[in-house]
Amino acid sequence: TLKHCQSLKDALISAGKEIVWHGRTKDEPAHYCNICEVEVFNLLFVRNEDNSQKAYVVHCQHCAQKASMNLENFVVLEQYKMEDLIQVYDQFTLAPPLPSSSS
Repeated sequence: TLKHCQSLKDALISAGKEIVWHGRTKDEPAHYCNICEVEVFNLLFVRNEDNSQKAYVVHCQHCAQKASMNLENFVVLEQYKMEDLIQVYDQFTLAPPLPSSSS
């Protein structure tokens, strides 16, 4: 949720963990935790597992902290700016109901 994203970001910053802007490409697929396979949104906990190929392995917060409580050797990548997520949320409207076909 939006609140979870903001709370997590605030907690990471308070703990002195740097959050690195990563962004997101238009057709980039969703990211899933390499361990538990839950979808990871916005704040990706990554380890550089293969320095030669720059392959990042994504973890959820829970699995990252199980591996290292203080997130040592993890980099946190941010995919969306909070201002952009808030704007999308504030501008969200439900689509009008489809007309019923009564024949």
